[in-house]
Amino acid sequence: MSEYKVDVVIDGKNYTLVTKEAKENIKDIVEIFDRKIQEVKSDRLTFDRQLILAGVNITDDLFKLARDYTKLKEETKEPLDKYPIVKEEVSNLRLENEDLLTENVSNKEKITSLEEEKDELKKRLDKHKNSDDTIEKLKNEVKRLQVHVMDLTKENDTLKGNL
Repeated sequence: MSEYKVDVVIDGKNYTLVTKEAKENIKDIVEIFDRKIQEVKSDRLTFDRQLILAGVNITDDLFKLARDYTKLKEETKEPLDKYPIVKEEVSNLRLENEDLLTENVSNKEKITSLEEEKDELKKRLDKHKNSDDTIEKLKNEVKRLQVHVMDLTKENDTLKGNL
């Protein structure tokens, strides 16, 4: 890695730093450091004491961040340990969902086919109902004709007797 010279301003004074870090990172770090110095700046403190107090405050911030990091690490341990299991469950559920979607499409096709079959059977049933009506009409016509034949037979017998 190359070394960079970075010109920075801390508490209004120019400094040149030599670093292997990216210039943007160094400028961000110096900006935070300068802000910490401005927070503790006082006419009663020498610049050295301001630097020490700013360094203590930065160390305090770092300590708090480390404590928060440790706490977060503990809080996330169980979820992170369970992640592979949950990931596998999600994968299995996705596969099951795909199977169910495929089954759903198949069932929709079956429903469509059954509805078509139902419509065809309904047409055939309607045709048979019409046939039943026709048969009933024909039965009534046969009965009427039988009565008429009987009437004609009587009349024929009567006519025979008269002759």
